[in-house]
Parts: sequence; structure tokens; C-alpha cells
Amino acid sequence: MKLTDTVWNSWEPRFRAQFFNSLGGPRQVGLLTTFSPSGLANAAVFSQTLHVSANPPQLGFLFRPLTAEHQGLRYLRERASFGFNLMAGDIREAGELHQCSAKYPEGESELDVQGISWTPFDRIAAPRIDGATVAYGLTLAEEHVLASGTILVVGSVVEVQLADTAVLGEDGFVALPEDLLLAQGLDSYHRSRQLGRFAYALPDRKPQMR
Repeated sequence: MKLTDTVWNSWEPRFRAQFFNSLGGPRQVGLLTTFSPSGLANAAVFSQTLHVSANPPQLGFLFRPLTAEHQGLRYLRERASFGFNLMAGDIREAGELHQCSAKYPEGESELDVQGISWTPFDRIAAPRIDGATVAYGLTLAEEHVLASGTILVVGSVVEVQLADTAVLGEDGFVALPEDLLLAQGLDSYHRSRQLGRFAYALPDRKPQMR
């Protein structure tokens, strides 16, 4: 199958969005958490994330062009802090995570509606999911509007909490559980599974397992 812009420009918009959202395969997914000005816990599902830097530690989050006001982005800007929580589990946990993408009205907490327990981070003003495998506490560092209208938010990591199932190795590598949740597109959820770790690649030798 060969596709060009002549083809996809003829597609119905939702079909085209589903195609390109799912084309890249499964990726990291988690809940971006914020507090409203009144202290209400807000959560939004995010799979559009990227590792920006290790020194200083920073993560990037892509907010699609805003057709309606995004509560999480507004709260993030007002508080200048937010959390990002990676989850593990089965179809039940995936369903709870996915339901947080629903457009709940202002004044209603996605976490409370789903019965997802949380506590505040120690060093920033944002909710931390109690059952998260990895919970990042971040402060707002930068914000950029891309040509498409997508907003890139860069957060500086000031706190990380790991569950017992996330094993920190002697070399700094964090081995995450094989039931860590991933997402493909907007509605398909998967689990991660490690195939193996390789030694540092050198041009004069074949790939070697650790």
C-alpha cells in the first residue's frame, strides 16, 4: 500500500486522525495530573511525550491544537507544576486510565470519579497517583507553540517516586514491569515486555547481549 497526501487529504478527518495517531505503534502513556486553583485533582491521558534531557532532567508534552480550553494546560500554567504518572496492570487499569480522557465538567475530578487514589507530591503542588509505577513531579520550564498550533510544554523533573516493581539497577537502568501500560492511537492499550539489553554498540563487533 502506497499513500500520499492526495489520498489522506481526501479522508474524513476522524479517519485521518486515527490513521496518523496509530501509525507510530504503541508508546508510553500516563496520566498528567494537576491541581485546579481550588485544589481539585485533575487528570488527563497523555501518550504524546518525549525525553528532552537528562541533565537537567526534563520531559516534553505535546498538547494538540486547542479546539476547546484544556483544563490540564490551564491548571499547569497557573500552578507552574504538574505530575506525570505511568501505570501498570491489566484491562481494568487500562479502562480506568482511558476513562480519564473523558471531558468531565469543570469542578469534577476524573481521579475521584474513577476511584483512583492519590496524594500530593512532596515537593510540588500536583496529585501523585498512589498506584503509579513511576511518578514524576515536574515544574513548568518552557512552552513553545509549533507551526501546526500544537503546544510543546517542557517540564523540569524535581521529584521521582518508583514503585517496588520498578527495579533500579547498579548502572542506573530502571527495569519496568512487563505489565506497564502503553497506548497505540487514542483507544488501544498494550503491555510492555523487554526482549533484552544489548552492550554498547561498536562498529567492529556484532551485537552482544548484556
